[in-house]
Amino acid sequence: MLKRFRQSLAFRLGALYAGLFALGAAAVFALLYWLLAYGLEARERVAVERYVEEYARTYERGGPGALRRQLVSEQGAVESGSLLVRVLNPRGETLFARVPTDWVETQAQNLLVPDGWGGWKAQAVQTVRMPRDAAKDFTVASRRLIDGLLLQVARSTDNRATLLAPLRRTFLWVGGGTLLAAALAGVGLAWRATRPLRAVTDTARRIVETGDLAARVPAPAGGGELAELTLQFNTVLTKNAALIGAMRETLDNLAHDLRTPLARLRGTADLALQHQGDPAASREALADCVEESERILRLLEAMMDVSAAETGAMPLHRSKFDFAELVTEAADLYREVAEDKRIGIEVATVPAQVEADPVRLRQALANLIDNALKYTPEGGRVRLAVRQEGLAVVTEISDSGPGVPAEDRDKIWRRLYRCDASRSQRGLGLGLSLVKAIVEAHRGTVAVDAAPEGGARFTLRLPVGEGAQS
Repeated sequence: MLKRFRQSLAFRLGALYAGLFALGAAAVFALLYWLLAYGLEARERVAVERYVEEYARTYERGGPGALRRQLVSEQGAVESGSLLVRVLNPRGETLFARVPTDWVETQAQNLLVPDGWGGWKAQAVQTVRMPRDAAKDFTVASRRLIDGLLLQVARSTDNRATLLAPLRRTFLWVGGGTLLAAALAGVGLAWRATRPLRAVTDTARRIVETGDLAARVPAPAGGGELAELTLQFNTVLTKNAALIGAMRETLDNLAHDLRTPLARLRGTADLALQHQGDPAASREALADCVEESERILRLLEAMMDVSAAETGAMPLHRSKFDFAELVTEAADLYREVAEDKRIGIEVATVPAQVEADPVRLRQALANLIDNALKYTPEGGRVRLAVRQEGLAVVTEISDSGPGVPAEDRDKIWRRLYRCDASRSQRGLGLGLSLVKAIVEAHRGTVAVDAAPEGGARFTLRLPVGEGAQS
């Protein structure tokens, strides 16, 4: 389970989200940290530069004395009193300076100093220590005075790295906790969002392992792309189940249809072997074998034609002709059969030019007329009508037979399918499949419904020319 979780899309999305969040947060913090540090440094620099300009103006107006007096007066000031101010000569020697009190060592050291008379004497001297360490930093501004001396103003400030250390620690703790929470939330949300994908995977695995074609993915709540994916996946499963069911039914029907002629073929051959001395009986048996072989060949050829048409591999030799004449010729071919059954054939056509394969369309019309005559009772009627509607030629073939039940109207186009009413009729069971394949190869449509006077009505709709749409 843990391995599956680590390999899941939700875990990878959560890890990616956490990584991107960490990079984004680190970039934002780095920018804020730099802006804050830069702002602190700029503030100190502006303050020191303001004082060095002020002291320089005082020096220029009143000389060293004026500057000394101002420095003395500011000795107790909070801000200016914390500044180091000194004046240097070109040799780097300090002429005078004001040192902040916190820069002076409180313990005096005994040093030998000149007494002014050529001798030396011991004197307690307090030394100056600039508070510069890892926690302190300096901001210094310099200005050249009008007499060539150099004025310097310095301030001791907290080191910015030390000053911002609490901020860094806070970011590490808060950022780390936020990152962990974001990662967990991201994984949780991704795991929840990808639940339909896991359902699709589990359903596919169950179908593969158990062969249960009825398995479907539970519909997710709400909408979105994953809900649409689930819906389409279930639709594909339904269509696949229907196709597999139709294939199994086709194979069962094919086995049934082939078993009868093959059994007759074998029985006839056995009978011929038993009458070796009777040439007439042998010839009759051979004739029966040829008849049954031709039946099997017609069945296989019809199936090959249907497959070729459905896959777009059926060659079509198109030419321009009057489809009404083709319908009339096909009806004339079956008039003798209709007269034997005392069935009337009515033809009502108007000229309708089409660009199509006349041989294949004649084959489709023959199958439909034969089918109508087969199921029309004695004394009934078969009617053929042709009309043109826009860019389509519409042909209707209706009969006065029992019709096609509504539940079978979508199934009769399958290969070798026969509804209960047609089980007793002799045939290959491929006629309507071939009709549908030929018509669709011409970019047309064919459908069946109930005729207004009763019986079945087959409607062919063909485009006028190649590639035309009805």
